[in-house]
Amino acid sequence: MSSSETESRGPGGAPAHEQGTASSGPFDRSTPVGAARYFQHCVRSGDLDAAMDCFDPDSVYVTGPGAYVRGLEEIRTAVSAYVSVRPDLRAHRWAGLAAGDVVAWVDEWTIKATLPDGTVLDMSGVSSDVLRRRPDGTFIYLVDNPYGHQYLDA
Repeated sequence: MSSSETESRGPGGAPAHEQGTASSGPFDRSTPVGAARYFQHCVRSGDLDAAMDCFDPDSVYVTGPGAYVRGLEEIRTAVSAYVSVRPDLRAHRWAGLAAGDVVAWVDEWTIKATLPDGTVLDMSGVSSDVLRRRPDGTFIYLVDNPYGHQYLDA
């Protein structure tokens, strides 16, 4: 959220609407934007264990249009391949809508990396996610869908 906007808060103190760009502040997992930025940081630094702490045990992770995995074990398998190459994962714009401790989250992202076989990965997309505030006050992913509307194309 830019400093010129007025932030409205929903139940539990979560922003009822949050919007920003890549220049909007550091991550703080007690905010949806901070939780998303923390996950990106974990991916960029290759820290799979920390990245996995960003998911609920019953989370769903979309692996491609029309395909998903559920639960920490399956999500770990799905994300480990790209976390291991330490890609440059960045969100450039985002917006969130909160209803109590649940947030609908959309962000525009890019990811760039060189894979072990020399293949250059250069992708972009728009995520459509759902985050939830844990009892400790931090937000985690319930649904991480980096493919956004492409999920409908399956």
